[in-house]
Amino acid sequence: MIKSNNRKANIKIYIIPFIIITLISVIAMITMSNSIKNYFYELKKEEALKIAKSISLDLSHTGVAVDTINILLEDKLINSLKAAGMHIEDYSNEYLIELATAFELDEVYIYSPEGIIEYSNSGKYIGWEAYKGHPVFSFMYGEEDILIEDIRRDSDSNMYYKYGYIKNPDGSFVQIGILAEKVHDLLEPVRLQQHLEEMIADGAIVRLSALNSDYIITASTSKDNIGLQMKDEVIISDINNGKIHDRINTINGVELYEIFVPLEYEADNIIAFEIQYSLNEMFPVIRQNTLIGVAGLMIVYISLIFTIFATYKRNTKLVELAYYDNLTGLPNSKYLKQVLGEDMIRNKDSKAILMIKCDNLNLINLTFGYEYGDMALKELGNRIRTLENKDIQLFRFTEEKILLYIKYYEEKEDLLDVIEKVRDLVEQPFIINGINEHMDVKIGVAEYSETENSLDQLLKNSTIALKYIDSSVTNNYSFFDEDMESNIQREEMIERELRDAISSSDTSKIYLVYQPIMDSRTNRIDGFEALARMNSDQFGSISPTEFIDIAERNQLIIPLSNFILRVTCTFISNLLKMGFNNIRVAVNISIIHLLQDNFVSTVFNIIEETGINGRSLELELTETIMMDNFQIVNEKLRELRANGIHISLDDFGTGYSSFDRLSELNVDNLKIDQYFINNINGINKDSLITKDIISIAHRLGLKTVAEGVELQAQKDYLLEYKCDRLQGYLFSKPVPEEEATMLLKNNGRNEDYNE
Repeated sequence: MIKSNNRKANIKIYIIPFIIITLISVIAMITMSNSIKNYFYELKKEEALKIAKSISLDLSHTGVAVDTINILLEDKLINSLKAAGMHIEDYSNEYLIELATAFELDEVYIYSPEGIIEYSNSGKYIGWEAYKGHPVFSFMYGEEDILIEDIRRDSDSNMYYKYGYIKNPDGSFVQIGILAEKVHDLLEPVRLQQHLEEMIADGAIVRLSALNSDYIITASTSKDNIGLQMKDEVIISDINNGKIHDRINTINGVELYEIFVPLEYEADNIIAFEIQYSLNEMFPVIRQNTLIGVAGLMIVYISLIFTIFATYKRNTKLVELAYYDNLTGLPNSKYLKQVLGEDMIRNKDSKAILMIKCDNLNLINLTFGYEYGDMALKELGNRIRTLENKDIQLFRFTEEKILLYIKYYEEKEDLLDVIEKVRDLVEQPFIINGINEHMDVKIGVAEYSETENSLDQLLKNSTIALKYIDSSVTNNYSFFDEDMESNIQREEMIERELRDAISSSDTSKIYLVYQPIMDSRTNRIDGFEALARMNSDQFGSISPTEFIDIAERNQLIIPLSNFILRVTCTFISNLLKMGFNNIRVAVNISIIHLLQDNFVSTVFNIIEETGINGRSLELELTETIMMDNFQIVNEKLRELRANGIHISLDDFGTGYSSFDRLSELNVDNLKIDQYFINNINGINKDSLITKDIISIAHRLGLKTVAEGVELQAQKDYLLEYKCDRLQGYLFSKPVPEEEATMLLKNNGRNEDYNE
């Protein structure tokens, strides 16, 4: 095998992500485990903070306790205000007394839109009017619909209330108030030691202690610690700075999580609480949650690894699809182009490619089926693959072509040796499903040249070499040379000029000449054969054989045939305008054109466009194409003849027609091939069969035309045996339209012509 240029999915690009994902997963697991621990520690901190706040609220009527009660009072006031706002129509002193009793309110006032007290639950202050600068006045003209004030001193009674207000839709508004001193009724005097013991009753807390301003434990659930003084400078510093301090401490072999929570407001000389949790109870919860998290990460990790593996397998498959032929398993043309392109850049050693074409693959497919053809092609690849080594690699290039890339060789004999080995391998019969079959191959060879180092050029050269292999010779290989490329370039230019001329109806490039056809009875012109010619800008005059062959290979024969037919009919139209009513012009028709479904309608359309009569047109068809497609062709000819168009069987005698079949053909004339005319020399006329062809044609009701008449002796022979029409250089070479018209004028009008 050639040294590895194999296109495979690069596993390195998958290993690196695998390692990265693994590292990330490990780090994520460790981080997650620590995060879970920290999360639980933070939960305990929050819990400790709440406990400390709760205890401090129970110990103090100031600070946080006031705020908490203030919130409760606000909720109560809002609910009371909303209730009052829903019963505007019931407003009276009696109603306000009921409202105050129901919601345990101390003061309830109803104000008019002007700010005057109209009703009061106590009967006091009715008629009092809010004045500028007073909180009531500020609410009356403020934007808020509901307002809850902080506890403030009343301007008239000097007592502390917490007031609330609500505006009614009619502009009136309600004021309610609760005495601040009622807060004290919510606080029950409870001993600190008893409260601490109640806090640890659920068992979650191991120890709960209170520290005074001298950092001495004044109360503790562990009574042995009461009276001990905290001496840890770090803890003392954090407490003084209002920071929570936590640590893991081992006491009597038990790991404890200790939290020191400073109080925002000093209560009963208590400045901080120490709260201890047992880690023995926390660790199972942490471990369980950590395991759940790790399991989730493992699922993600395994999913990612599976995705990487699946992607690698899929990409491997895609690489195979992209770079390898599915049938033979050989590297494909895309792979070939990359390998060749890289090698051409890397080194300038002698290289060559052998393009091997399975010449009869289509026939094998049609004969034995495509499955058999596929198996045969696969077997061919397996055989030739045995030639692979470090300097030779086999590729599948196209459906019917495989290619040997010779990476290095020393001389041409090395290539011939490889070709001979290929031929030996292919000569052995292919036995598939019990059927013996031989595969015909052609080998086009292109050698790498530093002056022409284009990859496409090398592939093109090998394809050109294939095209120039003559199937009639024993050698089934061909080496590319510059003459081949010149011929291909010539064909491309001619094809381009043909296409341009047809599309633009350019009669200067494709034009017709007309060879007279003589009536043997009158010795006058009674018709012409239209012959196509081409004048190339690049190459000058091109033979009809060459440019018509090019047209057929490049799918131009139908538009070319239509073009020639239209020019012919235009010539006929010009003759009719000049009074030559009995002149018939013949034109050759390609079998490809004739077999088109729309051929007959196309002919009729051109006749109609040019304004001629069908009897002035004659179509010539070769004997072979008519016999190969007898039924189809004969039906088309019947339609054409029904519209007056004459049909000639061209080159008669060179094909395989039988006279019995000939009698069934819808034709008018037999055109005797020049081969039979050339044999006439005036001496051996009795041994010639030309007279027999003429005689039998007459018996079948057909007229005869002899083409290629160049000698007087040939004319005399044909006149003797009553050949109806004569054509050849003896009378005139093919001439342009103007000269053809002059020949008619000089020959006289053929008014006596009788069809």
